[in-house]
Amino acid sequence: MSISRTHLMVVGLLLCLSNGVSPAAERLPTDYWHQPLAPQGKAPRAWTPEERSLAPESCGGCHSDRLEEWRTSLHARAFSPGLVGQLLTYDAADTAVCMQCHAPLAEQREAFEAARRTAEGHSGIGHGLADAGNSCGGCHLRGHRRFGPPQRDTGAVGQSDASAPHGGVMRVPEFEKSEFCAACHQFPQEQAINGKPLENTLVEWEQSPAARSGTTCQSCHMPERKHLWRGIHDPDMVRSGLTPEFVAKPEAAQFRLTSTGIGHAFPTYVTPKVIMKGVALDQSGSPVPSSEVHYVIWREVASVDGDWIERSDTRLLPGQSATLEIAWPMSGRVKFWLEVHPDDFYHQHVYDNLLHELAADSASAKLIAEANRIAKASQFSLFEKVVQRP
Repeated sequence: MSISRTHLMVVGLLLCLSNGVSPAAERLPTDYWHQPLAPQGKAPRAWTPEERSLAPESCGGCHSDRLEEWRTSLHARAFSPGLVGQLLTYDAADTAVCMQCHAPLAEQREAFEAARRTAEGHSGIGHGLADAGNSCGGCHLRGHRRFGPPQRDTGAVGQSDASAPHGGVMRVPEFEKSEFCAACHQFPQEQAINGKPLENTLVEWEQSPAARSGTTCQSCHMPERKHLWRGIHDPDMVRSGLTPEFVAKPEAAQFRLTSTGIGHAFPTYVTPKVIMKGVALDQSGSPVPSSEVHYVIWREVASVDGDWIERSDTRLLPGQSATLEIAWPMSGRVKFWLEVHPDDFYHQHVYDNLLHELAADSASAKLIAEANRIAKASQFSLFEKVVQRP
């Protein structure tokens, strides 16, 4: 990824002067998302080992609820077998680019490079702090200073009590703005394919009703400030953003799917594939052979002779619908459902290609095989419905 996307943070925030804190002190430093992140440097000598630590478990000593939420998230699993299996074949420069989002701290890059020089690390396990993935420090820590959102009850911003553990926290409004997520979830325009970057989530949101109503990324993906970041891998999250309708028309059964609660394209990235499916049933309720119909919702991209191309884009923008119909069979019964394949691109293309290229007994191949198993297991179905002819 080009580091130019790190300059997407929005400035010009409303400044509150009543608390006596200077405007500059109430804003995120302008280089906060400059990637790669700079090393933290030395922590104050008087701090305890827990205060100096960059490990999420140390943060959990006081923030146990956030630690447990984070552990259930994909942020905690960002340093995944699929990623590590690829990194073990990369040089340090290419590795650093990937880790800007998957394990963003400079200390995590150092930990990984040190570990892979050992037998254990080169086997794909035991990378120290790097194994924490996108953890607390990636968002909240710069130069051993802690940053966070405005105070929950009062909305206060600025520096909290500096005598508190780890010097307190600098509270800034940006933590509640969608632009905060852009460093990893908005790719630069110069990487666009058919006019759209591979991940274009912030721009999609900016053009959506959600942005106009003030519904931010955090509103949906961090409700009540929970560190969960649920998305396409979570059936309940996907279900909450879509409205299915099943209609028994005189000549056919119809399945209509509308994006009613999603603030960006569904799905927003090129990895998932979502398939609306329908099949005629016989008198016993079994599928009629060769009667299945489907409609694929995805952005299909491919690399051809070293260049990325877009073959199709059938994703649903906010408020858009897709419709699937199937003529009534003799039984007058049709079954519909929605299949969600969150990691389809990796499962069907990336991992298969890597497994053909890597030595079968290598650590990388074993990790990629595990990642492929996880990707396949991530598939799920929603909205199963049998429609009866009127």
